[in-house]
Amino acid sequence: MEEDQNRKNSNAGNLENDKVTDIQQEIEKKVAEDEAKGGEALSSNLSADRTHMSEHRTRMSEHRTELSDTRTDLSFQRTALSYERTLMSWIRTAISLISFGFTIYKFFEEFNKGNPSGHLFSPRRVGMIMMLFGFIGLLFAQIQHDIAYKRLKAEYPQIQRSLSSVLSVLILLFGLILFLAALYRQ
Repeated sequence: MEEDQNRKNSNAGNLENDKVTDIQQEIEKKVAEDEAKGGEALSSNLSADRTHMSEHRTRMSEHRTELSDTRTDLSFQRTALSYERTLMSWIRTAISLISFGFTIYKFFEEFNKGNPSGHLFSPRRVGMIMMLFGFIGLLFAQIQHDIAYKRLKAEYPQIQRSLSSVLSVLILLFGLILFLAALYRQ
């Protein structure tokens, strides 16, 4: 342990024994020449090098700005596609509720043709409630989608129109027609 410490101390004091690299020799040569000329040449060379590096950083910054713009565009597009996927999920859920509710209604209407039930939760009422839930769920999802899309459009006007909202509106109309048909057909 003591031996290692002695070796470190002896090496720390003998920096002059280390091998001088070519770069160090070149720098020392330039400093010696500059001192002989009064110190102006090295300073102007360093200033020119700094200017060159600054110009290089500016060019790199312009390239980074282009990359940043591209990444921002892609980010907005990913957000729009996320909104579309969310609305499509709501559409699938609403279609399931509406069609299952209508199926329950029609099945039990045929099954109980001669025996109308007066229960609070008759198959007809359960089917209509399911259709109503599907319709209301999709209506709220469409409203939420429109609000989010308008906000996105304000930030990124190039975004394309939402095609899933067109499908959503068509299914809303179809669901409303089915619900009204079940409601008024007693």
